[in-house]
Amino acid sequence: MRRGVAAALVLTAAACGPKGPPPTFAPDPGLLEQIRELRISTSTSACPGETFGAVYTAVLNDGSLVPFETHYDKDRPPRLHVVFLTRWSTEATPLENGSWNAHRDPLVSAMTGFRVTAELKSKPSITTSAVVTPDYSCLQHAFGFRGAGAGASGPQVTVRLGILRSPFYDRLLVAGIEAEDAPPFYVFADARAVPPSDWLIIESRGARGARGADGATGVAGSAGQDGCPGGAGGPGGAGGNGSAGGPGGRGGQITIIAPLEEPFLAGLVDAVVPGGEGGVGGTGGKGGAGGKGGAAAPATDPRCIAGAAGAAGAPGAKGPEGRDGQPGTRPQIVTVPTRDIWGTRIPLTLGQLIDYRPAPQRR
Repeated sequence: MRRGVAAALVLTAAACGPKGPPPTFAPDPGLLEQIRELRISTSTSACPGETFGAVYTAVLNDGSLVPFETHYDKDRPPRLHVVFLTRWSTEATPLENGSWNAHRDPLVSAMTGFRVTAELKSKPSITTSAVVTPDYSCLQHAFGFRGAGAGASGPQVTVRLGILRSPFYDRLLVAGIEAEDAPPFYVFADARAVPPSDWLIIESRGARGARGADGATGVAGSAGQDGCPGGAGGPGGAGGNGSAGGPGGRGGQITIIAPLEEPFLAGLVDAVVPGGEGGVGGTGGKGGAGGKGGAAAPATDPRCIAGAAGAAGAPGAKGPEGRDGQPGTRPQIVTVPTRDIWGTRIPLTLGQLIDYRPAPQRR
């Protein structure tokens, strides 16, 4: 089955969400006695972080095959069901519908592939295993980083590139990405299938500028004097204008480290270092409330009327946005011997890839 079709089937099954069998559902003891072998058929390849399907089959003593079903119908219960299996893997997580979710870190499966194992619960001696080849075509190739804190410059990002080997690829492109002091993470690709340039997009952007301060609320108008007629209230004061937003941070610095033996690998990286956006201007302050009109005095004299309330003050203007930050410096490209590319923080699996040499073929 083609990989795309298999993925579609898996997604459909997950969306339908069929109910599993009840806890009391058990296989026929007579059928169990006849099982001499388990078989598993999986997708030929899977991408880290994605789901891949699997089909499980029991081989009976007479050679006939009985599938382990993934659905359950109480009126027509299946002879065998995937709940009768114990399934495990170091590189993938078993799902209820019989499928697997591949570990998203490509380092986890780089040397081993996705190894999956199924065991018959009632007869643990009967097991089956399969290895699914890692496929890196679905991995993310664009990563963005920002400065920490309002108006901060973009971070220092280091990209290390090299061609290694694995049991599955004779030319495995590996990119290690580090932002400041954070642990590196890795992106893999089949080196024979990547474009000649701009395969990996790295952005180190300055932080957005600080938000401007809000304007102060205008002072309240004074109250009118009591009298006949009462005095008018004073007008409220105007609200203060919001202050300007702060400038955006400067774009960061990106360093690309490529091997002396294959310096063209640096061209696979599109390094972008834009400045941060200017901060939003502060909100204008509210106008002050108009003063209360003076009371009619004496209140018993019908000719006396209360004074009018003062007008509210005008609201302050919104502050202007801050200017955008300046772009960072041009990316720095450094070429070093292959053995020096990966720095000092080398994960165990990456070290195994660096040292991997395929066993010579026997003639």
